[in-house]
Order: sequence, then C-alpha cells, then structure tokens
Amino acid sequence: MITNQEIVYITSDWFTENKVSTHHIAEELSKHNRVLYIEAAGMRAPRASGRDVRKIFRKIRRSLEAPREVQPQIFVYSPLILPFIRHALVRRINRALLAWSTRRVLARLGFRDPIVWIFVPHFVSLLDAIPNKGVIYYITDEYTATPNVESAVIAGLEREILERADVVFAVSQRLVEQKSRLSPRVYLSRHGVDAVHFLRAAQPGTPVPADISGISGPVAGFFGLITEYIDLDLLEYAARRLPDVSFVLIGHAAVSVEQTASIPNVHYLGHRDYNDLPGYLKAFDVCLLLYRLGAFSHHANPKKLREYIAGGKPVVSVRIGEVEHYQDLVYIADDYDEYVECIRRAVRENSPEKATRRIEAMAKESWESRVDAISAIVARHVPVTNPSLPADR
Repeated sequence: MITNQEIVYITSDWFTENKVSTHHIAEELSKHNRVLYIEAAGMRAPRASGRDVRKIFRKIRRSLEAPREVQPQIFVYSPLILPFIRHALVRRINRALLAWSTRRVLARLGFRDPIVWIFVPHFVSLLDAIPNKGVIYYITDEYTATPNVESAVIAGLEREILERADVVFAVSQRLVEQKSRLSPRVYLSRHGVDAVHFLRAAQPGTPVPADISGISGPVAGFFGLITEYIDLDLLEYAARRLPDVSFVLIGHAAVSVEQTASIPNVHYLGHRDYNDLPGYLKAFDVCLLLYRLGAFSHHANPKKLREYIAGGKPVVSVRIGEVEHYQDLVYIADDYDEYVECIRRAVRENSPEKATRRIEAMAKESWESRVDAISAIVARHVPVTNPSLPADR
C-alpha cells in the first residue's frame, strides 16, 4: 500500500444510492493516506425528473460548504459546475470554476504535492489546475456507451486523459485492450469484494428482513441500480415462465418498471442500505445478473457478481466477458430460454458444499488485496517517496 500521500480523488458522488467500487478504493487508500474526494457531476445532461432536480439542489448546497471529513482522512468536496458539457463555452467556464474552487480547497487542507486519481473523463481540466506528482486514471466502464451522454465529447476528453496519465487501470480485459491503443501503461484491475460483509448472508445469526421473509420461495434476487442496462424484457420472460419462482429486485429504479411490476411473482422492494444487503442476500435462493447485451455490458465487470458469490449464492448471468472469468462458479446463458433453464438448475443443484466453494473463492479477492496490487503498480510510475505528511494513523 502506498502511504503518507495526498490523494485528490475525482469520481462519482460519495452520497449516493449504492456503494460502488470508487467508495471501496477510497476507503482502503484512506487507511494510510489523506484523500480529498471530489464529487464529479454526471456526464449526461440533467433531466426534468424529480430525482435530477433534487440532485441539482443538493449539489448547489454542498458546493457552498467546506470539505467535510466523512470518514477518517476522507474529505468530501462537491464543486459547482455547469451541466451541458457538449457546448465548448460551458466546458471553458467549467475549467475556470473548477480550477478556482479546487485550488482554494487544496490550500485549506494543506495539500501541496498530491497524486491525482481520476475516474471520470469530463473532469480532465483539473489535471492542469492541480500541481501534482502523478496522474492515475481508473476506468470502471465504457463511458462513451453510457446512455444519454455526448459520446464524441466524452471520447475526446478520455483520449486526453489517456495520453497524459502516468498509470491507467481498467476493470475488464476488454477495456484494457481498447484503451491500450491510446496508452502504453494500461493495467487490468478487476473489482474486489467486501467478502466479510457479504459472508454474513451465509451465517445463521443474520436476520432476514421482514419485507422479504414473507415472500414465498424459491426467490431469484437482484440488487443494484435499475437502469437502461438492465434487461427488463428478460426479467418478464423469466417471470412468466417460472410462476413458482418469486423475482425480487432491490434498488432504485431509474427507468420505468411498470410493465414488470404488474406480474404477480415480481416484487420491487426499492432501495435498501448497503449494510442491510446481506440479510436480503440470505433470502435469495439464486442471484441474477440481468444485463442488456451491448457495448456497455460487454466492457463491464459487475461488482455485484462477487458480492453474490461471497454470500455463497448461485448466480445466473447473461454471457459477458468478465462473468466468463468465473464460469466454474456461475451459470451462464446465451438466450432467454437458457436463462430460464439456468435458474431452474441453480435452485435444484445448490448445496452446502457448493456454497462453501463459492465463499472460499472470494476470500482472496478483497478490496484490500486489490488496492495493495494497484499501489505496487503506482509506485513503479509515480514518485511516492519523501512523504510530506505525518506518519500513518
């Protein structure tokens, strides 16, 4: 693990519906380093939805606040920028706003020689605003395939980061292959898992929440954000052909789910806190990966895959590259009918021995081990000696 560094960490919101990989990595880095966690605005233009409007007002309010220490050595700051980055004038204004506000925050926290750790291409202008000892670009998705973004604009901004970064990490092999065309220093870094947290799903003392305990089994479950990436047509197909199976989805629905919600054996429970997920996972007899196949999913590396497996549960998935990496632990389907049959098999073939095998497979894939491996690579490309900070806490 790199130690005693100042890290400017530019990524998605700290305060969000789901705990994602960027949260886990920041928490591991903060054990030995000071982290300024900059909440980047989304890549797409906001919509007139209540959720987006509320998010805009939260952003404005937080942009007026000083950075706050949300965990030991993690300081969260939410800068104010304008949406609609497709316009060159807006991008120029944002460059000036970001440079001014970020320098003030760095001075306030006493950051003098940080490493810039950036996850989002549309904040590339901060590379010029922040004097730094190195730039790390960490790619979690194929951003140009994100729905409702200006793909050409995002591609140009990402190209600039790839050309300037000292080290690039990507979470899937396909992303590594694609981004290596623009950078000679792209490394594969698959997601880790909070194995201890999700192991609670396999422990007798973990309570099952009341809102799922009354749902008849077998239960085919999913947790995560329900977006355009989720194949609700596949869900409907499976639910109608397996009327004896209860399909339970946990997470905020960012798209309309009206059609599938009307199916008697489909249950939407809404968002649930990360700390409560093991209890829900315990109630699942089989876990689902329901991605709609396309450019985004083919480059993706589902974090929830490892969380499901760490709980000892069988998983049924559509065929994407990173799931194939775990094909000895996962049922993989190539069409809707095979997906239905995989659900049947997963329920029928499960056993305590298979659950133990899954749990053991995830024990070596912790976030701590992932960040240790990342740090070793960073240290080869970025000067991390002569720290300016106090000793580790």
